[in-house]
Amino acid sequence: MKNSVLQRGTNATVPIRSARSVATTSDGEELLEAAQEIKREQQVALEAAPIEQTYQQALAVYVQSKFDQVDRIEDRLQNLIDRQQDRLQQAQAAKPGFLARPGTRQTWQSRQAQQQARLQVLHTRLEMVRDIKEGMGIHGPKIEELATRKMRAEHPELASDWDAMREAARRHQALTRKQERERKLAQEQRLGRSHSLSLSRTV
Repeated sequence: MKNSVLQRGTNATVPIRSARSVATTSDGEELLEAAQEIKREQQVALEAAPIEQTYQQALAVYVQSKFDQVDRIEDRLQNLIDRQQDRLQQAQAAKPGFLARPGTRQTWQSRQAQQQARLQVLHTRLEMVRDIKEGMGIHGPKIEELATRKMRAEHPELASDWDAMREAARRHQALTRKQERERKLAQEQRLGRSHSLSLSRTV
C-alpha cells in the first residue's frame, strides 16, 4: 500500500512545458501560469489523497516534487530577469549622444521604457511565484488543514479517539498542576507551623 501511495504522488506530477516553449514567452506569463497550475493540482490531490499509515511520508514525497517544480520555475523567471537587465545595460551603453537626431533619441527612450516595463512585469511575476512556493511547503498551514480535515472526515472513530486522548492528557496535566500546587501549599504550611513552634519554644 505504501508503494501505491508513493506512486500516486510521483505519477501525479504534470510535466512543465518545454524550456524552448517557455523561453518564447519573454515576460514570464507562461511560467507564472505553470506555477499556478501546479498549486491547483497539488490542492486537488491533497483533497483526494487516502488517509493511511504512510500518509505523511507519501504526502511529503508528492509535495516536495511539486515544490521542486515551482522552484525550477522561479529559477527560470530569475534567468529571464537577468537577461532583461543585461539588455537594458547594453541599451544604456548605446544611448544616443547630444548630436543625435531628435527622432533617434525618442525611439531609444521609447524602447527603454518598454524594456523597463517588461522588467517590472517579470519582477512582479517572480514575487507571485515565490508567494506560491512559500505556501506549498509540507508544513504549510493550508496543507496541514487539508490533511486534518480529510482524516477527520474519513476516520471519525480515529478522530474521536485522538480527541479523547488529548482531553485525557489535558485533564492529567491539570490534575498534575493542581497536585503540585497542593503539595507546595502543604509544604509551606508545614514550614509555617514549624517556624511558629520554634518561636513559641524560644519565648
